[in-house]
Amino acid sequence: MKSNILKYIFVDAGNTRLSFYISHNDKIKFFGSIPTDKASTANITALIKKSGCSKIFLCSVVPDITLLFKKIKGYRLYIAGQNVKIPIKSFYDAGDIGMDRLVGAYAARRINKSTRLIIDFGTAITFDFLSAKGEYLGGMILPGIGSSLTVLSGCALLPDKIHLGRLRKSIPRNTVDSINKGIIEGFSFMINSLVKEYSGTLKFTKNEVPVITGGDAEFICKMLNFKYIYEPDLVIRGLKILSAKLI
Repeated sequence: MKSNILKYIFVDAGNTRLSFYISHNDKIKFFGSIPTDKASTANITALIKKSGCSKIFLCSVVPDITLLFKKIKGYRLYIAGQNVKIPIKSFYDAGDIGMDRLVGAYAARRINKSTRLIIDFGTAITFDFLSAKGEYLGGMILPGIGSSLTVLSGCALLPDKIHLGRLRKSIPRNTVDSINKGIIEGFSFMINSLVKEYSGTLKFTKNEVPVITGGDAEFICKMLNFKYIYEPDLVIRGLKILSAKLI
């Protein structure tokens, strides 16, 4: 058997996209993506076949997508939270918790063993809180940056896409800049305020640094006023760590 055969393709199946990563020689790299609303067994199978992987490791928050993967033949399928246990104690309602949140929490503690807060800037913004022992306590779900922007962009006389970026103007004088500033500053002020509040309530120490993830984090990270660790592919990193336990 050749030593460079690809073993795993890792899939983070969210509400917006399915993101695929491959494992090769103990490293992972982005391989491709499919919009969730356009996912089909045929499209998924074609991409996996192209990867050359023989095993699929899936973290899914969309039951219909999970079913599509279960229909794929000829591959070994590992599903986080089903035939692969996530080794983290959770106090959240078992039927409500998204596996991405548990996998992310597990990965965050492997990145920094003292972390007690994970903030994910995805379709929604989630705050996940951990105990000092690393137990999953629960969290909050807030509107996401991208989804909020989509709603606001539905207003009349606006371009199809608003490019987010920090503005120097104190008071914008057109709708595009007003939305831009509202999103960037509004979300950053909200996140700063929430982190300050809960850092005090839960008595975070200086070593209990939050871990931030999610593609939309880049828009406001520069305006955050607290120390954090940024890991853009936290769920995938968690799947990679879990896969090592299956060998």
